[in-house]
Amino acid sequence: MTQHNSFNPTPTFQRGTDTRPSMQQVHPVAGRVKSRRPWPLIAMENTLFLDSSLGWAERCAAIVEAGFVGVHAVPYPLGDDDFVRLRQLGREPARHGLRLTSVYVNVDLAFPTGSDAYRRVERLFRETEGAPRIELSFKCSDPGCLPAQVWTAILSRLEPLLKIAEQRGVDVALYPHSFYPLETPAEAARLVQLVGHPRLSYLFPTNHVFAVHDPMEVAPQLSAHASAISSFNVCGCRRATPGPRAKPVSLPLDEGDLPLAPVFSALAAGGYSGDVIVQGHLWKDDLPGKLRRSVAFYTELTRNLFPPDPA
Repeated sequence: MTQHNSFNPTPTFQRGTDTRPSMQQVHPVAGRVKSRRPWPLIAMENTLFLDSSLGWAERCAAIVEAGFVGVHAVPYPLGDDDFVRLRQLGREPARHGLRLTSVYVNVDLAFPTGSDAYRRVERLFRETEGAPRIELSFKCSDPGCLPAQVWTAILSRLEPLLKIAEQRGVDVALYPHSFYPLETPAEAARLVQLVGHPRLSYLFPTNHVFAVHDPMEVAPQLSAHASAISSFNVCGCRRATPGPRAKPVSLPLDEGDLPLAPVFSALAAGGYSGDVIVQGHLWKDDLPGKLRRSVAFYTELTRNLFPPDPA
């Protein structure tokens, strides 16, 4: 069964209910400064522990040879035997001259905070080395498990993780994910405002926004959030099936059904100054070729977006 977004877009928030603050309070648009140079290009490594056909060292080599400057790691699925690798996660990228920018993990609302599943997430927060930011989504693996008060359920799982992050000096970015309870950047922005923690922010995931909105809405939505987000990821965007809401498919930047030039123009106009993370979810086969094509597309697009200053 497809799990649709359960948040109520009511424009005021009271803790213990599922109502939220006005978006006018979240994203003032005045005073934005246009970005003036290309953003560092980061590769999202989505098969870190799942696919053993290409080792971590070989993947880092392919990433840097293609022209990326960093890597965003997705250690999923996360088993108890994987924590030795998590404690060494940043070493191989550094050996290849790459930055480890961030790590992704999701919290499953089907399991309470005392469960083994939640404790593994806590352990990732405590033991991952070398990543300055953890990007966090909230899912519900059992369609019948979704709590009546989703907002409260998310907060009860988020707050202990923020305490660990604060102790370790790590930032946390909420990851809106299509077909998850926390689905849109607007919802993530409201949660960030509610919590008000200095280490908590949110990001813009282009393909997940594309999956559940009209394609013409993606760039305007980014315009509303570009000045506030701490992270931005993008890929060639496609829906797996026809319809207004469909699971997203991640492709190299030179493929897909969403024109990316307006998206990057919105990112620049909003004054975004972070990284651009290329989402290579489930990329296989010619991984080096897909990485090189994405870098070539990005280089050409940003050359047009940021022409050199006249002499």
